[in-house]
Amino acid sequence: MATSAHAAVYKAAEYFNIKLVLIGTDEDGRMSVSELKKRMNKNVILVYASAPGYPHGVVDPITTIADVVKRWQCCLHVDACLGGFVLPFVKYAGLEDISYPPFDFSVPEVTSMSIDTHKYGCAQKGSSVLLYRTRELRKFQFTAVSSWSGGLYISPSQAGSRSGGLIAQTWAAMMYFGRRGYVSAAKNILKAAVSLRQDISAIKPLEIIGKDVTMIVAWRSTSSKVDIYVLNDLLSEMGWHLSVLHSPPAIHICITSVNVESLESLVKDVQVAVERIHAGDYNRKEGKAPIYGMANRMSNTSTVDDLLKDIQDVM
Repeated sequence: MATSAHAAVYKAAEYFNIKLVLIGTDEDGRMSVSELKKRMNKNVILVYASAPGYPHGVVDPITTIADVVKRWQCCLHVDACLGGFVLPFVKYAGLEDISYPPFDFSVPEVTSMSIDTHKYGCAQKGSSVLLYRTRELRKFQFTAVSSWSGGLYISPSQAGSRSGGLIAQTWAAMMYFGRRGYVSAAKNILKAAVSLRQDISAIKPLEIIGKDVTMIVAWRSTSSKVDIYVLNDLLSEMGWHLSVLHSPPAIHICITSVNVESLESLVKDVQVAVERIHAGDYNRKEGKAPIYGMANRMSNTSTVDDLLKDIQDVM
């Protein structure tokens, strides 16, 4: 998987003792196919691609990755948790300037996909979808026990008991929005993304990361005089809660139907924050910038991992 793939894959690999092979990204933030070709071998069980990835909203080149996977005949998973209820509806939204290469089961080598109903499907947290190309693949997810003294047992996923209310709520949300609702939401979100990308690019020395227009808009600073983490601290003071990124240092906002009307105010506040940094109008010690900067620069990441676990334990 690419270094931009979701951190949940690290969690799964740690649980099941699967070795992760990390692939770098190209200049546009997509998985480097040339590096992927070099790292593939007969021990690879699955290649993980994103449509789009969480950090920068970039869609990996699924069709090109599929050509590499085809030779080795391993599985290809597409993480469409963010994009599953947005990208497929773009072609119905009349946004002629926005398009994406095929990323779903129309690509023969794609064997599974994950799509979060609890994100742009507008359902509650705790609901998600995992799709398989074939029933034969899906059966590997099931656990069947016929030798138990309690009788025959079958479980379809890691989670055993689950709320029927959550499933009903997810169904209700999808029926309420329907295809027309998801098309409308995709149109509003992506039109806003185009405008936000243009507006942020006009604020020097900020630079947009990635060429793909998706719901994620990420930007970095091209000047050492404007620390992106200090910028985030100042925006936090103004009431904004943005995501902090590493490698490269950056911040992003995930555009939704809820915050789409607030983006004009965000741009104004970003401009004000940049001007405050140039004027030295901030206290660097009071914010989180030193912590983020330290974590980004430390070569011994296990120390940061231990620190995060200690913080989690205290919480």
